[in-house]
Amino acid sequence: MSAPRLNFFKITVADAEEAAGFYVEALGMTRRDVIDTPGFREIMLTCGDAPFTLVLFEWKDGRAIKHGTNYGPLGFLTRDLEATLAMLVENGAKPKGAVAEFGSMRIAFATTPHGHEIELMQRAG
Repeated sequence: MSAPRLNFFKITVADAEEAAGFYVEALGMTRRDVIDTPGFREIMLTCGDAPFTLVLFEWKDGRAIKHGTNYGPLGFLTRDLEATLAMLVENGAKPKGAVAEFGSMRIAFATTPHGHEIELMQRAG
């Protein structure tokens, strides 16, 4: 039996169309597919040739979305940390703290307009 492969990450948002616009504009992601049912909507986004999909999940019944403390940030590897962070901020994200260096990586955090945390990473040098 072969091991399963990680395929997608799913986050819940209040407005999937609006959230998709943020990820497309701020990070250059591409819409891949939409599932639209009477109860929920999912928008699938991809990033270049990465093997993972980001799924934006929206309940259609208007229920409140609560952010918990049992999740981590969405991580993006970038070649230009400052430019990517600037695009996030230009599209409504809020930076969290200063750019930090850990070994061979430079790291920055931002919070999306929808309350999710993004971690940007760039190889130093």
